[in-house]
Amino acid sequence: MEPAPNQANEAHPGARPATSDLTYVIFRLHRALSRAVESIALRNRLTMPEMVTCLVLAEGRPLSNAQLARRTFVTSQACHEVVGSLLSRGLVDRENHQTNKRIRLVFLTELGWSVMQACRAELDDIEQRILANHSPTERQALLPSLLLAAETLAGGYFGDEAAESEALELRGRLKGPA
Repeated sequence: MEPAPNQANEAHPGARPATSDLTYVIFRLHRALSRAVESIALRNRLTMPEMVTCLVLAEGRPLSNAQLARRTFVTSQACHEVVGSLLSRGLVDRENHQTNKRIRLVFLTELGWSVMQACRAELDDIEQRILANHSPTERQALLPSLLLAAETLAGGYFGDEAAESEALELRGRLKGPA
């Protein structure tokens, strides 16, 4: 079907720039930041999942595989594979939980801390670039605002079983019958 004359040159009355939508701007930021962080990870011989795992462990508290999986946004199986890779390279180690011997806690080794220190220096440079054109007041407000937004959405369904179930059901409907 041919478009009406000038239809291709005229915006729809309901049109608005994608950059006026918070969702689009966050997706755009995510893409740019993911590419930059992936480069940092690769320069330090890490994959993105490994980098995220090490960032969480760099909080300084040993975590179980289940805790790590939730905090790094992957399944327990995927987390197990990431931890296995980090273990084999000496970046993390495991210890028994003090009260539950079935739980093994993962923590950064000295080599892991050294790699994270190098990564953090590069991450700090990226953050400084992001904040360079912000006023001191905007700088102080940005991180708490982003954290609040993430917590409001349950971190992308993490921990919100009803939202996760709904998303799975909707994905199933979109794919259609098997």
